[in-house]
Amino acid sequence: MKALYYTLTFVGVLFLSSFLQSCKDCDDPRNSDCDNYNPCIDEQPTSAAFTIKEATYIDMVHYANTDFLIDTDTCYNNSIYFESIIQDADSFIWQVGSEIEPRYSKQINVVFPDNLRGRNFSVRLIVKRKPNTNCYPNDDGVDTVTRRFYFMKLNETLSWEGTYYGSDDDKPDSMYTVVLRHSYNEVFERSFIKVFGVPRGCKDTVNERFSSPVIHYTNVAFERGGTDCDGKVVLGVFKNGGTYTIRQNYRTLNSGNFIKKNRTFTGVKIN
Repeated sequence: MKALYYTLTFVGVLFLSSFLQSCKDCDDPRNSDCDNYNPCIDEQPTSAAFTIKEATYIDMVHYANTDFLIDTDTCYNNSIYFESIIQDADSFIWQVGSEIEPRYSKQINVVFPDNLRGRNFSVRLIVKRKPNTNCYPNDDGVDTVTRRFYFMKLNETLSWEGTYYGSDDDKPDSMYTVVLRHSYNEVFERSFIKVFGVPRGCKDTVNERFSSPVIHYTNVAFERGGTDCDGKVVLGVFKNGGTYTIRQNYRTLNSGNFIKKNRTFTGVKIN
């Protein structure tokens, strides 16, 4: 019996020691069993911070995919999205410019007419919710943030115009530069996109028109050299962190026949 007692005692000590050691080595602030447990790690104080975004890419299937929205304080497109960073508030109250009636939603979409271009606008958001005073004792559950943005004129330089260095997803080791330029013809009331340097397909193309409310690249003219690009070449340009993505259509010759393909250019802006 003594041998059994000592054996059980020894096993118990080993188990307790192992348990205490596992607790000591535990490093997860979301785990209540760990010494560094922090019940407030995922909590946020009440904040009315919000984003101002415009779409820089569109296709006819995904009309306004939020993956292609860029936070900005200088907008070119007529359709602008305002979204609260906090999503779980009890109420969201927006005041857009001099609008008489406020708007109420965690995200709103406002379409600005062209006759308002060249002006600065202020947007205010008031957020109300029940605060977590255990984590933030001074939080009263109400916050107000005001941001301003500039609604660009049609003939102004866009933020994504410039020279990009990178490669396509179908040939990641083939690096090249592509240049995008924008201009606006006041006589015809049309925006034009000029694309330089796109290989294996349309190299120098003119895009006929922006559609409203977001940038839409259509009706591409002939490539220099006579190759018909047959429709859209640049499908869209959007920023993803420190890189830019340019979605493209292009045509390639295969056994004497032209085949249309899609590809994605990813690169950094160098100029």
